Amino acid sequence: MRFVAGRVLDRWGGFIAVAVALSLCFSVSSLPTPLYPLYQSTWGIPPSSLSYIFAAYMLGVLPSLICFGRLSDTLGRYGVVMTSLSLLLVGLFLSAIAPGEGVLIVARFIIGFGNGLLTTAGAVALVEAHPLRNRHMASVVTSMGISVAFGIGPVVGGSLAQTGYAPLVLPYVVLFVAALLNVALTVRYRAHLLGPFGKRPPLSIRPQLAIPSPAKRPAFFLACGAGFATFSVCSLFASMVPSLLLQVLPWKGPLVVGLAFLIMALACVLAQITQRDVEPFKGMFYGMIAFALAVISLAVGVATSSVFVLALGMILVGTGQGLGFMSSAVIANINVDENQRTANMSTYFLCAYIGATAPIVGVGVLADHIGLAVAVYVYVVLMTCVLLGLGFLAARQPRPRRL
Repeated sequence: MRFVAGRVLDRWGGFIAVAVALSLCFSVSSLPTPLYPLYQSTWGIPPSSLSYIFAAYMLGVLPSLICFGRLSDTLGRYGVVMTSLSLLLVGLFLSAIAPGEGVLIVARFIIGFGNGLLTTAGAVALVEAHPLRNRHMASVVTSMGISVAFGIGPVVGGSLAQTGYAPLVLPYVVLFVAALLNVALTVRYRAHLLGPFGKRPPLSIRPQLAIPSPAKRPAFFLACGAGFATFSVCSLFASMVPSLLLQVLPWKGPLVVGLAFLIMALACVLAQITQRDVEPFKGMFYGMIAFALAVISLAVGVATSSVFVLALGMILVGTGQGLGFMSSAVIANINVDENQRTANMSTYFLCAYIGATAPIVGVGVLADHIGLAVAVYVYVVLMTCVLLGLGFLAARQPRPRRL
């Protein structure tokens, strides 16, 4: 058995190491979600401080995507993966020892910056580390790792915090140890991640996002729109569901929030496992429809304080995340230019991360003027129109070539 496992790792070790790194980084990105009420009560900080902590992560992601998206072309995939894991370790350490919101904001920025580096480098590294260089499988693993990990993060954080033993420290310590093991695995199989080979371009941090050649742009732009919508809906649920659940449920504690996101993660996993071979534009269509139903469910849940409706919304958003992000990542990967693959994928992920920030900020600004409930209703109306439009365009696309 050990011999067989060794042979599998000799062939797949690099691929597994990068897949685990992606999953680990994105689980850390959502890890604090069930901890925010604890931070608020322990540190006595206002709700606005929580938005700064959330924004710090995104502010770390954006410059790494815009300015450092091509870094792996210069340093190699292995160098960037190790840099990302190192930043993750630093961010986790600072999070564990944070005495107040200032240090936690710095920690979240560092984690976001590392995740931004890994997002595009990891997606490309998975293709190169795959024994058959199967782009379709690499795209599915990328989207599945990110989507599932984003839902698992609150489960891990909530479960560990619910023990009551150093609830604002233990979740970070456990993932710090996991990250160290991931570093060891990556170092062991670094030979799989030493590409690209040949002459490498000089280091440049000048913002230079790229879009594909004209023939590929319609499908690529549609994938970017779906990525924007996916991250927007998921971020809204991540920011609103914890407080809503604590209002309507008799059970309290971070584990309640973690279990809610476990429902979302299970729906995401089920959708991606059962539909992993779905034609990409069909998968995008179903994903956008699921998202549209999810945001409508959120509006109904806000209006009625119904646990059933909120649970249904979590299932729908998990399904939409599984299908929408997986399919849009496949479509984006198919429609990049080979000589600008990293820059093209940086553009795709930049659109996705803007979706995770701009709409949420908009809801917050509206809430200051017209109230949170009305702001959510406005968001739901606008986003439903966007989602239905994306679904309609996806349904009209010709079948793309497979990888």
